[in-house]
Amino acid sequence: VPHPQNSPVEYAFIAGGCVGSFGTQLGCNWRAPEVGLWMDFEDFDGDGQPDSGTTGNENGGRSSYIHYAEPVDEMVDATHLGYPAGKMHLTLLSTEVLDTTVGTGMSYLLDTTDYELYNGNVRFLPKLIHGWEIPFAEEHHIPGGEEWLLFSPHNADIQIFSTGQQGYPDNSHGGSWDGRIYLSSYHAGLWVIDIESMMLAGLGDENKTEVHAESTIGYHISHAEDGEPLDSSYYDFGWTPFIWAAEYHEGYTYLSCITTGLYIVQLDIDRPYIN
Repeated sequence: VPHPQNSPVEYAFIAGGCVGSFGTQLGCNWRAPEVGLWMDFEDFDGDGQPDSGTTGNENGGRSSYIHYAEPVDEMVDATHLGYPAGKMHLTLLSTEVLDTTVGTGMSYLLDTTDYELYNGNVRFLPKLIHGWEIPFAEEHHIPGGEEWLLFSPHNADIQIFSTGQQGYPDNSHGGSWDGRIYLSSYHAGLWVIDIESMMLAGLGDENKTEVHAESTIGYHISHAEDGEPLDSSYYDFGWTPFIWAAEYHEGYTYLSCITTGLYIVQLDIDRPYIN
């Protein structure tokens, strides 16, 4: 809703209506204005249109069921990769997929830097850099039923690392920074993805599925000691672990499992950033 300091009268009117209707849509009817749009989903069936419920080949939303958007906190200079001069603002989108006939669910890295003024209003102009899906996703599917969400992406965290100084080597494609996406994928665990590799691929025409593998830094599937199956005292999703969130913080990655609790893991190249 409008910020109370910017428009106190409008805020009072809208907030009052919402409270008066006990939080129902009858009174809570304010909607934020749209300031940009992106729907250039993956076209797996090659018909020239993004796969979605309105254009065909919906496939459980593998391409188009966008569940999550994560802006990168720091803008980056990607001239060393071949991009134009100037800082770029990046945003990650990820689907959440209940079931598919093939595939596990796409994520997309967008360039959300550019904008225009239209009739006095700011409109952002998002552009696709490159998509990502779990390597060999085309050889798997999500059955649904008890196995719903099985390999689907969910929440993610993104970190930009300063590199080039003593003790902080570059582990990607040069420049003064590395960028990594820490993506939770339910029963498929944690996947760590290199941002520069995706950006470099976005300037070429390399096979997309090969890029998915080449930009993957590592993965982790949480497990009990000696491979013993994990028991759950809470939700019965039929599968454990079920990693639904990943958060990077000062050299460590924290994984939240719906069924079994919290795991703390570390990527080897993150060790220099322990605070």
